[in-house]
Amino acid sequence: MQKRKAISLLSGGLDSALATRIILDQGIDILGLHLSSPFGCHADVEKVAQSLNIPLKIINKEEAYLELVRNPKYGYGKNMNPCIDCRIYMFEIAHNVMNEVGADFIITGEVLGQRPMSQRKGAMEIIDRDSHMKGLILRPLSAQNMPETVPEREGWVDRQRLLNISGRGRTEQLALAEQLHLSGYTAPAGGCLLTDASFSEKLALFFKTRAQPTMTEARLLRYGRFFNLNEETFVLLGRDQAENEKLEELSRQAVNQEQMAFFMPIFSGPAAVLSGQYSDPIINEVGQLIVRHSKKSDAGKWPINVRRGEKETCILVQQTSSFELPVITT
Repeated sequence: MQKRKAISLLSGGLDSALATRIILDQGIDILGLHLSSPFGCHADVEKVAQSLNIPLKIINKEEAYLELVRNPKYGYGKNMNPCIDCRIYMFEIAHNVMNEVGADFIITGEVLGQRPMSQRKGAMEIIDRDSHMKGLILRPLSAQNMPETVPEREGWVDRQRLLNISGRGRTEQLALAEQLHLSGYTAPAGGCLLTDASFSEKLALFFKTRAQPTMTEARLLRYGRFFNLNEETFVLLGRDQAENEKLEELSRQAVNQEQMAFFMPIFSGPAAVLSGQYSDPIINEVGQLIVRHSKKSDAGKWPINVRRGEKETCILVQQTSSFELPVITT
């Protein structure tokens, strides 16, 4: 019999790792596929792939994904989470990879009833249909609760060795992971930032500010306080040293290309990233924000290094009592 090959969508979490292992144990060759999102949970997916002893391909979601999040065909969940549209987008990419490498089907760690928007039977049927993958998406953890897929019907995998897990609990998955000595996965936690109310508020303001947002800007949003300065401009202020460093790291390329500016105070205070208009009044406004949120509260002029492109200058900011804070989200 011809040896079959599958693409497994690996999140780095427990469910996708388990689903992959179940199919590996049936003798299927598997390529792990991770779609990196600016809004996804932080997971060391490389460790998962290594523990499963499978190759891994990582693809970054692109600007088209931001447009999907802004205007989802099937709407949002409780916050700004377009889960159905997101799954369709992911499966379309996985379908392309499947064709590129000559794989036969796709594996996911989805569990029936675990997510209220996308992991219902009706939603899964829409996702499979719109991604043109009907019958080729195997969900091993809940397969026995669902119609047979092509891999089951054709005998590529044994349906009797698949599971019938449903609901939001993880007791069965955790017990199975221990039984299989599975390691490397991220413990079940909060997941996608788009389900978070506070982050959704920040993202909604961001979309109002940026008509054509970039993935660099989107990646920065998970760090710092967000201030909407005008219809074209926003700034992010770090809340601690770790966020200061992350803002600098993620903005570095855009700053070098003069698409953003990076502000670093020469005193104990928050770093800032500016995206949008770059003018003396805007620079002063960012400086005022930095001083206002620093540990320096007494009078004086505070030096801040500003870097944009190859040019770095030092500005002196004197806090003014008349300065009004712009729109902010936490």
